[in-house]
Amino acid sequence: MRSRTKVVIAGIAVLAGLQVIPVDRSNPPVDASRTIFASEALPAKVESVLRRSCQDCHSNQTQWPWYSYVAPTSWIVAGDVHKARRHMNLSEWAGYSEKRREEKLNGICEQVVNGDMPEGKYALIHRTARVSEDERAAICQWVERARQ
Repeated sequence: MRSRTKVVIAGIAVLAGLQVIPVDRSNPPVDASRTIFASEALPAKVESVLRRSCQDCHSNQTQWPWYSYVAPTSWIVAGDVHKARRHMNLSEWAGYSEKRREEKLNGICEQVVNGDMPEGKYALIHRTARVSEDERAAICQWVERARQ
């Protein structure tokens, strides 16, 4: 067997072996009454953006795409989702103190306006998650009203 063929076979074997490493793609139970959608008065446009652009990473209602089942991509996706949930979880919004909710609201506006969220690699693959200028303005107007 030629050395190039051996390298290809070894590479395939390593990738196949990586698939057996477990990845936590669980979605904890959701009490709908504790979500941001039940806890806040959301304008329709803002709710649409949160559901379309934020919910997959920042909630316990992640829709795990096919590539989240293929290592090593699965490790990146699961790691990003778990980190995002720790930072802000729309499914557990009612559990935040008033001060923490205000901080999170300010962060939502800031991150969306700066183009930091949704994250670039997510928006690249999920084009419908991109947030328009009009939607950014609506989010920040909602945040401003919510703080009053």
